[in-house]
Amino acid sequence: MDCTMEKWKDLCVEMDQFDDSIFEKFKYEGDDVTREKIEAAKLTKMQLVDWVFNFAKIYQKTKSFNLNAVSKMEDLNSRVIKGQEKIIHLQEDLLISKDQQLACFRSTVKEEIASVQSAVQTEIRSTWSQVVARGASGGQAITTAAKLKEAVKSAVAEEDKSKNFMIFGKEEVPSEDVPTIVAGVLQDLNEKPRVVECTRVGASEQGKPRPIKVMLSSVDAVFNVLRNAKLLKHSCSNKATYIGPDRSKEERAEHNKLVIKMKTMMRDEPEKYHFIRRGVISSVIKQ
Repeated sequence: MDCTMEKWKDLCVEMDQFDDSIFEKFKYEGDDVTREKIEAAKLTKMQLVDWVFNFAKIYQKTKSFNLNAVSKMEDLNSRVIKGQEKIIHLQEDLLISKDQQLACFRSTVKEEIASVQSAVQTEIRSTWSQVVARGASGGQAITTAAKLKEAVKSAVAEEDKSKNFMIFGKEEVPSEDVPTIVAGVLQDLNEKPRVVECTRVGASEQGKPRPIKVMLSSVDAVFNVLRNAKLLKHSCSNKATYIGPDRSKEERAEHNKLVIKMKTMMRDEPEKYHFIRRGVISSVIKQ
């Protein structure tokens, strides 16, 4: 018998009819039945045969219904387990994808650091060769030391900047608690990195809030913050706030040029997506 609510209702009606036939004969209510009442009823053999037959028929239907219900429960349980396994596999795939993205970012950072180190080493070798060729006069030695110091300083600054990001558009008020402001922005990004330092930077201007420079404990943490920066447009308290990398004055000027150019491309080629990646404007056709 199929395990459906309709079948169960039919079975209940049949059992009620069977009960009614017995109650009518014995004329008792509830559990008030005794051996004496049954003997006093003077049942015929034919009545007993009918009752036994009906009882056996109801028993068989009940048994079949219960077995079918158990089978369906086991099937449902199996589907639930398979669904849970599928969710676990999807979570594992998501973690693998995230690890691959982080590995790609680390590789890019390592390449950038290696490039800076190579530039420093090239500068050192070039300067040292000039010193040897010219006899290493006092003035030349000072120039070499100055160039070396500048190259090392540039490399260190580049490494430090990779652990920073900037918060723009956040209202500035007297006696504000900058760490609390930064914590609120990070909360809207669903990120909880370790903040090493955070402060307003730049000269104050009337009606224009200064950006906030934030230093985190690792490059990976900065990458996650920048990747989730788009979530701020859905925030109630930080909708007018945006986040960007820590760029030098020259880098900001170059980036602004790219932004202006990209806006022109967006107007002239609306059928494409335009975005800036690694200092270059890229475009893809909208699907």
